[in-house]
Amino acid sequence: MPRTDVTVSGISSGGAMAVQLHMAFSEDISGCGILAGPPYYCAGNFMAATACMSGPLNFVTASGILMKLKWYDSIGSIDSISNIRGDPVYIFTGKYDIVARPSTVKINENVYSELGANIKTNYDMAAAHGFPTDNFGKSCATLNLENYINNCNFNMAYDILNHLYGGNLIKSKSGTQTPLIGQMAVFDQKAFMNPPSSLTDSQTPSSSLLQWISESMNLYTTDNWAWPTSGLVNWTIPSVTTVHTRQAITRALSHGFDEEGFIYFSSACAQGQKCSIHVALHGCQQGKRYVDDVFATKAGYLEVAELNNLIVVFPQVAPTMFLPTNPMGCWDWWGYSSLSYATNKAPQMISIKKMIDTVRLINQAMVASV
Repeated sequence: MPRTDVTVSGISSGGAMAVQLHMAFSEDISGCGILAGPPYYCAGNFMAATACMSGPLNFVTASGILMKLKWYDSIGSIDSISNIRGDPVYIFTGKYDIVARPSTVKINENVYSELGANIKTNYDMAAAHGFPTDNFGKSCATLNLENYINNCNFNMAYDILNHLYGGNLIKSKSGTQTPLIGQMAVFDQKAFMNPPSSLTDSQTPSSSLLQWISESMNLYTTDNWAWPTSGLVNWTIPSVTTVHTRQAITRALSHGFDEEGFIYFSSACAQGQKCSIHVALHGCQQGKRYVDDVFATKAGYLEVAELNNLIVVFPQVAPTMFLPTNPMGCWDWWGYSSLSYATNKAPQMISIKKMIDTVRLINQAMVASV
């Protein structure tokens, strides 16, 4: 199967999930960014997850993780680990991170080194547990419980994506705003997990397909969105200006997912260009039921996407007290949704992979429409 230009990144539980996705679907996902995230299969239950984050961590080693990966590879529970060789991988941990122990995060480097990945590390920033930006959030060394985004005078989203896409991406000029003239949308996550078979048609999209897209996506602009929007090719898509976050902790839609996710089509992609896809995964207490669209719009991904013709997908999980038990809205990296949570059989893993495939097919339909 040919490799594609799909990459993933995430912070904290999202970082752990990004690693799982990369390992499980390495035939299709060709790069991974890990911010303050524990290594693959660090935990198998909630108590182990707590130890993975805060230590002491004596039971997790790179050699043990590699043995697990080789076993999963041998039984087909992940794609061949040989695919990882040469893949770009970015690993970040802040010097002042008291939530995810830096020594634990650094095990990722040992694992990926053995697999022959092209690794870039960022370990020297005087940062707390959060997503560094160059223009938004609390001070870099402060644990920002409000949204886990910190102004470190550093464009982390650019640094990650630049490494994952070859090192030659265009960067926003310092002190200037990048016009976000593409299109932000919210999408029905359940629909994107179960798209109609007509999406596979590479010809000009049918009216039924366009109807499905209009029912599954809403063009999204916030009250403080400063830029005009370009729409999606010549399609008619309904608009929405707010997303109701519903703070109450309830049963999740499916396997812990929230009802809606965010997606940004850069202007070139929105007008019918074939584009690379990046999946950006929020951390615990950073999904839209906690911070609305803050992670999606303020972490810096949109500006890099606009300047470099990318589509960025922001899947969302919801906080729940039961079925599954996930009170902080974390991605599953310890088994709350499935004992096989880190494999290509796990429900959250399969669901995100289906979202990726659906976005790719929608982009192909856009290209066919031009």
